[in-house]
Amino acid sequence: MSKKIMLLALAMVSAAAFAVPAGASAQEIHWTNVTSFSGTFDTIFLTAQEEPVITCGETTPNNNPNHVTGAVTAGGTTGELFFDFTACHMVVLGATVPCHSPAAPVSNTIASSGVVHLITTNENPGILVTPVATKIECSGGLPPINVAGNVIGTITSPACGVASNSMTIKFNATGPTQEHKAYTGVNYNLTSQTGTGTVKEVGLSAESTISSETAGTLDCT
Repeated sequence: MSKKIMLLALAMVSAAAFAVPAGASAQEIHWTNVTSFSGTFDTIFLTAQEEPVITCGETTPNNNPNHVTGAVTAGGTTGELFFDFTACHMVVLGATVPCHSPAAPVSNTIASSGVVHLITTNENPGILVTPVATKIECSGGLPPINVAGNVIGTITSPACGVASNSMTIKFNATGPTQEHKAYTGVNYNLTSQTGTGTVKEVGLSAESTISSETAGTLDCT
């Protein structure tokens, strides 16, 4: 074998070795035996750089929880979500200002929806949520805030292969920077635009526990 052919073969072997873990980390997973679910979020924090933090929900358990419902489709890999965030507000110059989406029934509720994909991120089960673009209006004559994009969370329970009627999902962010952003070589994150200002990256911090009538199993293989 010539030196040139040997080097080419070694390069092909090296490329294949690096391609295997990348493909494995990008695979979708399945939540089997589940068709619908409902649950709550704890307090939600939406943080954009140099912008007031939007907070929804109360810290007191079961006081003003943020609700979520949804359905599972495509064999358990995808689904749809419907959000109902309560007690939403921001603090501007020391004053607490209620915030809502235009279709929400009260002045401090944000209603939205989206689609979800169950994925593997950093070799752990995760979730990629794509909410519909949502306008948030806050009192006091403030310009509207348009939120769009995607966000990745980690499924902390159940473990892969374990049957359970509930699932816990955690979204971690440091300020406007989400902990997990990469999937299939693409970075995903939420964005916000206040009025006609600059579009900025948004971090979401929250934890959700959802339940289904049937016990579902995460198939991560």
